[in-house]
Amino acid sequence: MLKVDLAELQRKRRLPIDAEVPPDSLDWEEDGVRLAGPLHLTGTVQQSGSDVVFRGRLTGEAETSCRRCLTAIRQPIDEQVVFVYRPGLAAVEAESDEVYAIEPRAREVDMTAAVREHVSLAAPQYVICREACRGLCPKCGADLNEGACACREETEDVRWAALKRLSHE
Repeated sequence: MLKVDLAELQRKRRLPIDAEVPPDSLDWEEDGVRLAGPLHLTGTVQQSGSDVVFRGRLTGEAETSCRRCLTAIRQPIDEQVVFVYRPGLAAVEAESDEVYAIEPRAREVDMTAAVREHVSLAAPQYVICREACRGLCPKCGADLNEGACACREETEDVRWAALKRLSHE
């Protein structure tokens, strides 16, 4: 459950949240994130004046590729998060105040956008599988961590061939 009923929150003043977000429930591709399993969102949401504040933890596992050899790597996501929702703000104002806007006359608060944003920021962008990763051969694409490729190494850089011919004349 990523939606909070504002009427219920008004009555109880504090609601526990324990939600599991399946990896295929949100379109993560545009964020460049692949999830290896479900995300878990736990914490409490409460009314604080006119604001709605969620404090909790976001856990799960992102799957990324090694920047050098493209091997799949799983990276844990374990973030303390605070989402603040404020009524009466335009999207631009909300962004500058680093809060999320609550639409006028809204009956619920959808935490999906906040979860997506925090996962996108928490998931590592540039990962290597190990420090000594040799990557892929730029010519044939062979994984150099598994051994040498079958490409013949050129001893001479062809870009300098014209100058070399001039020096021999």
